[in-house]
Amino acid sequence: MKVMRAPKYRIIIDGKAAAPEVLTDGSRQYRFGRGKQAGSIEVFSVLPGVELLYDNFSMKKERNTVEVEGNLLEINYCHEGRQECRWICGDYLYLGPGDLCITRMENDEPPLAFPTEHYRGITVILDLDILSEEPLPILGGHIAGLADKFCPDHHFFAMRANEHISHIFSELYDIPKEVREEYFQIKILELLMFLRLVNPDAERRIDKITRGQIEVIKAVKDRICEDLTREVTIEELAKEFCISSTALKNNFKIIYHTSVKKYLRKVRMERGAQLLRAGNTPVAQIAAQVGYTNQSKFASAFKEQFGLSPIEYRKKCAHEGAE
Repeated sequence: MKVMRAPKYRIIIDGKAAAPEVLTDGSRQYRFGRGKQAGSIEVFSVLPGVELLYDNFSMKKERNTVEVEGNLLEINYCHEGRQECRWICGDYLYLGPGDLCITRMENDEPPLAFPTEHYRGITVILDLDILSEEPLPILGGHIAGLADKFCPDHHFFAMRANEHISHIFSELYDIPKEVREEYFQIKILELLMFLRLVNPDAERRIDKITRGQIEVIKAVKDRICEDLTREVTIEELAKEFCISSTALKNNFKIIYHTSVKKYLRKVRMERGAQLLRAGNTPVAQIAAQVGYTNQSKFASAFKEQFGLSPIEYRKKCAHEGAE
């Protein structure tokens, strides 16, 4: 039986080539970290020179790097969460749900970061050298020019979420195991046919952001989260960090995919939930600790996020803990 040729790269953890766990279905799984700061990559060989990876991270920053041999192209799709990418060319961008990015896989790529500490996505890796020797059905030699088409001079190409991208990738999360191998092949061919028809110059590229702007916005995030009892306006934050209100709001949304107000409310609700689970502190007191002087407004915001009132949530957690 002929062995399928795989893209030539290695995942490096702590300076050593990682040894994946081979699962019963033949896929390979890499695991990183532990507890709340953990991640995994599950790798499927689909066609000669083509692999499909399921990425799942609950951490602030990726802890692995890659060593690459040959001419590899990487297609990233964000399904959930947020991904911060810094490329060899020095540019930064943020991928949100439904966004797609194409880049060359290269040595010394900086590790990815996850601003919301949650990311699920799919990566397709193409070994263009193998594909030139073993052309894919239907597409033939059209694959060879993808790198120059989308990533000239080692830059990247990115697209905002649209129905075409969603159709191709979202279905990959609900495939019966008995047809998975064939379905992967169909989806890879569909993706590459779609990219063959895309005109990079006609697509709206994802907004880029500088390292300095990123550092300012992350400092703003830390500032609003350090004391949840305090109300700080956009204007006050803009003055404190020497940035315009418009730039602060726009750049915050690029990085965290939400507004300052919604982000702060989410942090407050998560802190409130933590306090409700931890003991019997009165709800009114918890509300005050997370910035709500009105208990009813806290209860309303809490139910909007968790689907339960604070008292119902506490009872549910106590019941689950007793089982």
